[in-house]
Amino acid sequence: MTFSGLFGRIVNNNVGDNMLYDVLREKLDPRSGVIREKATNEKYWRTAYDVVWKGRIHFIVVESLFRRNYGHYYVIRDNQYISPDFTYTKIDNSLFCILQSMIDDIESGKYDRKKTLSEKIRSFAAQEGFVSYMNNTKWCELFAAISKKIPDIEFQYKSIFDETEPDVYWEYYGDEELKYMNFAQIQWLKIKHTITNYKHIGVLVPSEAETHDKKDAVLEILEQYRIPYQYIEDEQAFIVYGYR
Repeated sequence: MTFSGLFGRIVNNNVGDNMLYDVLREKLDPRSGVIREKATNEKYWRTAYDVVWKGRIHFIVVESLFRRNYGHYYVIRDNQYISPDFTYTKIDNSLFCILQSMIDDIESGKYDRKKTLSEKIRSFAAQEGFVSYMNNTKWCELFAAISKKIPDIEFQYKSIFDETEPDVYWEYYGDEELKYMNFAQIQWLKIKHTITNYKHIGVLVPSEAETHDKKDAVLEILEQYRIPYQYIEDEQAFIVYGYR
């Protein structure tokens, strides 16, 4: 089948049966990189194209299994991003030019010194003289227990990369970033054990405030998983240090 015929089937029918893999093999030059054979499928995405270089650098193109001609492309090392996660919404010659340009950048060594998030965390902690007090297992246990037992608790946290400290508390289940965060970058976490709910009475009547104290529940979780903590009296909160 000619490229024009194959490309037409991609546009009209969405990429299927690894067709994008075949097109990218035809249109892109991996230089000294080695193309991994065939694609790998996940629940919503398929890795259509994966080129690997010495030094464990991968250039990856991922396609959606549910949205026509839609996907992402990025560079990783040790399964961590060392480039932005770019999105494409068309499969055409302009996309091929962009993808080839990224491959050429990898070939030229542009990404050799780019650090993964884990490398940035280790470098920053060493530079600041931080000592680690937590690990990923303990963070996972802590957040899993909170989400199960006291999901309406309020908290705040500071990343080692944040230049300023947060000045408000927010509800645990309303935090979207935490779901995708590498917990190793948390410098500290504050857990406020008092929860105040407001009951609406009427337009002309002030809302009633109901305060619930979850101190025992928080303390039980911290002690169950042997999480090191300190208590902040004036904030009625526990603080867990990732680093100090």
